Amino acid sequence: MPGLTKRGHLCKMRHNMSYDNMRSAYVKSRGKIYIPYFLVPVIVVFIFVVFFAGKKGEADVNFEDQRFIGKGMVRYITPELIDRYGLTIDWGLQRFIADTARKYKVGFSAVAVLDAYSGDILALYGKDTNGEDCSIPLNVYLAASIFKIVTTTAAIERGMTPFTPISYTGSPHTLYRGQLTPRDDRCSQQVTLVQAFAKSNNVVFAKIGTQYLGEEPILLAAMRLGFWKPVLREGWSVPSTVLIPENEYNLAELACGFNHETRMSPVHAAEIITAIVNGGRMVTPRILRTIGVESTRVMSDGIAENLHYMMAETLKSGTYASGFRNCRYDRVLKDLSIGAKSGSIDSKEPDGRLNWFVGYAEHPDRGAITIACLLLRDAYCWIKSDDLAKMIFKQHFSEAGSVARKDKDLFWSRYN
Repeated sequence: MPGLTKRGHLCKMRHNMSYDNMRSAYVKSRGKIYIPYFLVPVIVVFIFVVFFAGKKGEADVNFEDQRFIGKGMVRYITPELIDRYGLTIDWGLQRFIADTARKYKVGFSAVAVLDAYSGDILALYGKDTNGEDCSIPLNVYLAASIFKIVTTTAAIERGMTPFTPISYTGSPHTLYRGQLTPRDDRCSQQVTLVQAFAKSNNVVFAKIGTQYLGEEPILLAAMRLGFWKPVLREGWSVPSTVLIPENEYNLAELACGFNHETRMSPVHAAEIITAIVNGGRMVTPRILRTIGVESTRVMSDGIAENLHYMMAETLKSGTYASGFRNCRYDRVLKDLSIGAKSGSIDSKEPDGRLNWFVGYAEHPDRGAITIACLLLRDAYCWIKSDDLAKMIFKQHFSEAGSVARKDKDLFWSRYN
């Protein structure tokens, strides 16, 4: 309209426009673009990520006296890195594991070795298709039958003993819906809980989950044993996760570990074993010596003692009996108390058959260590996880490879 000012023009438009259209017209008339207030925090975070986060060469961040270890820092562990940051890594053992993996042409591996009393990470080694990467044991992989430790803990808490009899039908290493049906006839077999644990009987543990326990006791035991929580206080790590069952068959899969949802890191697996060695107190892993020793009671002394016995039976009459049969004749291994749990499952990431060894080794004078060894079995791999674990036990406890004597009372006197 002729002779109408800009302000008068906008007043006239108010009668003919909605609020949104009027605001748009006003912005255009001013020749500027305004940013809504709620976008300001998003833009600030975006600028920080682009310009500051993930800078190459930044390995750790200091928060006053606390140091946070980034993933990039532990990818390549060297003696200089150990001295500079005060890492708990035993360089002699670390180098031995790396040399052994190269010697036997291991394609994928994830190995974690912990001091059972202090939680010190003595060795952290990994390798995949991209090469050696020592942060791999802090990632999670299919837990397979290692989760039977959690189910066993829940079962003993609810009144079962290692000698409780349980019947099953069919192959012990399969899991079909028909095998979950309660049967006690000439086609069924009966074993004790310790026998099922030692030989990794899927059907027995599936029936324990569906007929004796239910979902809640297993998930509560998993929570106490560190699932859904980062394994390191001072650094990057991926929390272990558990399959949440939606039906009875899912519950059976959860209880025996025969599923592709339950995942565990090797460091977390070795951490769980510290509870079995220490009478029910689980020691938190640490990779910095400046971090204090921390432990949490996750099971009773009796449960820890039963699991200790059942893991020892795995090497005497179970899945790893053949590999450890001659230990009583070995100069180093004959003096050790050793126990383990096996696990195998087909995986897609990494692609192939995963082979677990999770266990402990105790010496009356040189302390105790726990270990989680995960290898991918393929046509090019010349070694199994139990063989590698046995070599690590010998190296650590031999005269040449032993560290200073570890006194259990040094760490646990404050808790008694």
